[in-house]
Amino acid sequence: MATDVEPVFTLEDRALLDAGRFLAEREVYGLVLADRDLTVRARFGRKAEFIAVGCKITDEVIPFIGSETFIESLQTNPSLALEMPGVVIHTSADKQERYNLSLFWSSEHGHYFLLIARASLDATLEIELLRHVRARLMAEAQTRATSEQLARANRDLEDFAAIVSHDLKAPMRALNHVAGEADAALLQGHIDEARVQLEWLRTQTRRMSAMLTGLLDYSTIGRKVEAIERVDTRALAEGIAHSIPASSGKRVMIEGDWPSIATLKAPLELVLRNLVDNAVKHHDCDRGTITLTCAPAADALNIAVADDGPGIAPGHRDAVFLPFRTLASPGQAADGIGLGLALVRRTLEGIGGAIHVRPTGAGARGTAFEVRWPRTAVT
Repeated sequence: MATDVEPVFTLEDRALLDAGRFLAEREVYGLVLADRDLTVRARFGRKAEFIAVGCKITDEVIPFIGSETFIESLQTNPSLALEMPGVVIHTSADKQERYNLSLFWSSEHGHYFLLIARASLDATLEIELLRHVRARLMAEAQTRATSEQLARANRDLEDFAAIVSHDLKAPMRALNHVAGEADAALLQGHIDEARVQLEWLRTQTRRMSAMLTGLLDYSTIGRKVEAIERVDTRALAEGIAHSIPASSGKRVMIEGDWPSIATLKAPLELVLRNLVDNAVKHHDCDRGTITLTCAPAADALNIAVADDGPGIAPGHRDAVFLPFRTLASPGQAADGIGLGLALVRRTLEGIGGAIHVRPTGAGARGTAFEVRWPRTAVT
């Protein structure tokens, strides 16, 4: 079979090309020669008929599109080759053939050589097998991901149920207490005082509603990253501080640098609210101070919730984070079911944070819970 274009070659080149033409004519393979600029100069054999002489080889062989940089790099790395096995080609006879394509650069001749060989039955079957294996692996991975998502959704809903059953008790007690004070003020004719108490009730009711809505949204959302929002952490801390009734005798102080960051609002509020409520509930004096301090770091917020209450004995500092463990203050009965700090630790572990407890000073009194809240939450 004659070539479309006859370039000039040496006698040695001619002998090689004659041998190549002999094999190409018998359809053992197809051979294409291209210049340094990828222009096709000659072709041999029926298997190369789909490539037009005078055109760019990258335009004629569609699978080569996007590989131009690598093809050009073969000129400086002639030991390499571009191998594409089992490629489906639409031939000039409007048929689909599966070929193995191998593109080489010859520094000696200054040409690209494209070898086109029919894909063997074994290679075709191997490719089909690999395709089916890949499809099966993808399906199994999708099944595992779906199972993990369902399991996580169930855990989140369980957490939400536990949070609601636990976290509603403290604010409901506060609402009930203030409602009693408002009723007493009305009976005594102190209208202005009653109005103040009722306004506090309205404010805290709205806050509780927003809190529960946020927790439910957070618990039911599929991808937690979607729950990330811009949070003014100082405003959040101040809102928790203002939710403590003045009649409790406990003062909540906000100190340090509280930045506005993109984070998960619902779990952050859960952590801070539980720690403050825990400090108020277990304080052994009529009056006391709880201090919230924030020290931003490059990758996290270091938050401390400290009180001047009775403190926690060293032997009990790990136990306070276990579920259903309640340590009564001296002279007090145990209050609650012991889920608050367990929920706090589980929440922090879920987003890549951490919590530790330490005494506030050299004396036995006072406790500080140190929280590491990551700026980039694990979701």
